[in-house]
Amino acid sequence: MRLEIASTYSENGYQDYELHLNEHTGTHLDAPIHFIKDGIAVHEIPVHCLCGPLVVLDIRDRVLHNHDATVIPDDILRWEKKYGKIPSNAIIIMNSGWGKYFGDNNAFVNMDKQGIPHFPGWSKTAVEFLLEARSVLGIGVDTLSLDQGASEDFPVHNTWLSNGLWGLENVANLDNIPPSGAFLFVGASKVYGGTGSPVRLIAVI
Repeated sequence: MRLEIASTYSENGYQDYELHLNEHTGTHLDAPIHFIKDGIAVHEIPVHCLCGPLVVLDIRDRVLHNHDATVIPDDILRWEKKYGKIPSNAIIIMNSGWGKYFGDNNAFVNMDKQGIPHFPGWSKTAVEFLLEARSVLGIGVDTLSLDQGASEDFPVHNTWLSNGLWGLENVANLDNIPPSGAFLFVGASKVYGGTGSPVRLIAVI
């Protein structure tokens, strides 16, 4: 992200900037069109589809031993055994504990000697389960990608986004959110034709 001065107090009596950034910067939303050529863009996502009950799936224990760990259907069923069936129109976010590496680019990307990144994500089987058996508006991760870092063909992006649904990446502060009971608002910029947007997430507990 880069700020460029457009007006100044001394010359204009006020100050503002031109903002230059990639759509997929920081905590951000992936719209379907990011991977699906005829998918909907950010401005086409209905407002009522950008808020819903928040479900936090904690897979930190598995990530400690496997940086390539993914959310699997058993994680969803385990959550439901403890908290009840996932509510309709939910937003489900993976808490892998990876947020602790944010600010250290080498650790966050976790590239091996072959240039392959290693960090957790969703599995294709988990999103297929949600598509078939649950009512979910969006999914999210506390890492760089909905897919695990080592993925080469992005099966989760392609499967999930092709159904007109969206994803969140680089979600922060998940340790402060209960696994169940919060409600999430996704503040996405309404960029016409945008493939994604930086977002401000507000969780009401």
